[in-house]
Amino acid sequence: MSDLHDHDHEPDAFDAQLAGVAVHVEAGNPGIEVTVTVPVAAATLTALSERAQREGRDVEAVIADALRAAA
Repeated sequence: MSDLHDHDHEPDAFDAQLAGVAVHVEAGNPGIEVTVTVPVAAATLTALSERAQREGRDVEAVIADALRAAA
């Protein structure tokens, strides 16, 4: 997570987009693997982790929701 920029999102920037977001997961093709790298400021990651804890969800699910909302 190097080269973080000053224009990174505020720690609670995704809260409005995540309100009411439903996640739909479909089984993938086991023969295909995709890796995505997204730079995230420490404050943003901390805020998403805190949101996951508040909502009683896995942090991975909250981060995935945030990435979908931002896409």
